[in-house]
Amino acid sequence: MTPEKDKYYEKATKQLLKTIDTMGLDKISRLRARNLVLLFRDSFKMPTIKYKTFEHELGNTIGFLNYDSDGFCRVASTNFGIMMGGAAKWQMMYIDNIWTYGPHHYLVHNQSNTILDLTFDQYTNNNITVPYDIGRKVPYQLNAKGQDPVFRFADALGIDIIQELKKQND
Repeated sequence: MTPEKDKYYEKATKQLLKTIDTMGLDKISRLRARNLVLLFRDSFKMPTIKYKTFEHELGNTIGFLNYDSDGFCRVASTNFGIMMGGAAKWQMMYIDNIWTYGPHHYLVHNQSNTILDLTFDQYTNNNITVPYDIGRKVPYQLNAKGQDPVFRFADALGIDIIQELKKQND
């Protein structure tokens, strides 16, 4: 990315951390959420993470992801939501292709009704406003482990979302 886009990316990351701080989460949940935001945002910058996450979908065209958070909305939202308590605490939202720039996934914190869009800046860095008002609730959806970039992203980061889901179902 250009130095200008790097600055914007860091500013967006700080904005996400401020959003976490305003949600009224208990201390442990707030710290966990902040750590996940930082882990995810740092990982979006890594070519190896991009490749491991999207190799089956993009093959050798991964270079077209020219802004660090491009393409990570479903992957990041699903992993974050599951790691933070799943649907009981975080609602997955989806804007479909009715939006010119769709599809797009993001989260809403159930208790505070706060939007947490881990990749909002992939749009706002181009002066595009995300129309959250047309988003609709969708379930967390996971495909077969080897075929789903959600799992590949989690594996690349050493996150075991299957274990987290088991904890939530116990």
